Formats: sequence, C-alpha cells, structure tokens
Amino acid sequence: MFSLPDIPNAGYATQRELELTDMICDFMRQTERDRLLLLTIVIEGKAKWRKLAGGIWRGLRAGEDHALLDAIYDYFTLQACRPGTQRLLLAAQRNPDKWREIVRIVMPHLERERETVRLMHKWGVQ
Repeated sequence: MFSLPDIPNAGYATQRELELTDMICDFMRQTERDRLLLLTIVIEGKAKWRKLAGGIWRGLRAGEDHALLDAIYDYFTLQACRPGTQRLLLAAQRNPDKWREIVRIVMPHLERERETVRLMHKWGVQ
C-alpha cells in the first residue's frame, strides 16, 4: 500500500520545538480536510505560502525555518496531487528540477480541480 512520508516537524528536543510541531501538525491536518484551502495554498505558490505561514506561526525564524516552511509546502503539494503524481514527486524529491517540471505539468489540473471544488462549495455540495 502506498502512503505519504511523515508530516514535516520542527523537532521535539525543546518546548518551543514541541509546541511548534504540534501547531504545524494540527494546521496540516485541518488543511488536508479543507481541499479548497489545500489547493489554494499550492496554486498560489511557495512565496505566498511563506508569508501566510509567517503570519500563522510568528515564532518561526525567517532564515533557518524556511526549510521547514518549504517542506510543509512540498507536503501540501503531495497531498494536492493524485497518487500517480505523488509517486513521481516522491521519486523526484532529490531532484528539484524534475520536481518543478512535474508540478508545472500538474498545475493546470489542480487549478481546474480548485474551480470545481469552489463551485461545489458555492452550491452547497460537500
């Protein structure tokens, strides 16, 4: 059976890391359940995600925590894609150029799906 890797975390060594990890896990679980939000985060891009996340988790230090924010964004990208694409992305994890190429190809599909989900919400279909 295919499954995604563990959710990114801030660590568990200090109280700050533990609290931040808990907040991240809670947010990621909520986002996974809100398909419209998940797709919107992925479609709007990593730069906008960093600004949004900086507002959510004010304790993040911009320089050293960009890797964590990027890992969360990449995980959201995995969640937004279908299983076949998830497998391709996981195989390309260590090849940023290949990862970007796969995301570029799948992005129009994600945009169409977001519009479908948005319409479903508008008409009260869950």
